[in-house]
Amino acid sequence: MYKIFYEQRALIFPNIEEKDLDLDATSLELASYEVEKVHSFLRQWLVVNLTEDVTIDGLSPEVLSAALLRTFRMAPAAGGVVFSDGCFAAIQRYGIPDLPKGHVEDGEEVSATALREVEEETGLKDLTIVRQLPSSWHCYLYNDEWRLKQTSWFLMTTADDSHVQPQLDEDITEVTFLSEYDLEWFLKNTYRSIAETLGEELKVESGKWKTAN
Repeated sequence: MYKIFYEQRALIFPNIEEKDLDLDATSLELASYEVEKVHSFLRQWLVVNLTEDVTIDGLSPEVLSAALLRTFRMAPAAGGVVFSDGCFAAIQRYGIPDLPKGHVEDGEEVSATALREVEEETGLKDLTIVRQLPSSWHCYLYNDEWRLKQTSWFLMTTADDSHVQPQLDEDITEVTFLSEYDLEWFLKNTYRSIAETLGEELKVESGKWKTAN
C-alpha cells in the first residue's frame, strides 16, 4: 500500500507499493489519457478542502509514476529515529513534536543525509545506522510549486546523548529523549505521516528495549 499525505488527509493506493514506482524518469513516456486523468485528479485533490481520505484502486504503477512526475517536483529528504538507553530523540518545531530530517543535497547518499541532518538538528554525535525504516511521503506547496517529499528514515543509535543542541535557525526549539511512556503522546501529536509510517516501528523498538531490561 502506498500513501501520500497532505496535512491531515491521505491519498491511498492499496494495490501499489513504493518499490513499484519509478520517479527517476527523465521523460514522461506515458503521455496518455489515463495519465492526464490522474494528474487532473491530483491537482483537484490538492486544492479542494477535503477532510476525509481518498482511496484509488486499479491504477498501474507506471501510470501513477507518470502522473506524480507531472504533478509534483520531487523533494527527497532523509532523517533518523535515534535510540539511546531505550528512549528516542524527538524535536519540537513550530510547537509540533517531530523527528530530525532534512533535504538530500545533490550527489549525497540518503544515509549520509540522514546522519548529517540528525547531527545538525539535534547536536547528537557518534551516530550509527542500524537499519533503514519505511519511507514517508507528504506533499506541500512551496513558492507556488507543488512538491512531493519522500523522507527516507533510518533507525540509529548514539554513543553520546549528553550534549543535545536544537538547531534554532531551523525553528527547532527543543530536543528531548522520549521513553515508551511518552510514545502515545508523541504519536497523537506529531504529523500523521510520521505516526502512520513509523508508529509500529517505534513501538517495536521500545518493546525490544523494555524486554531487554
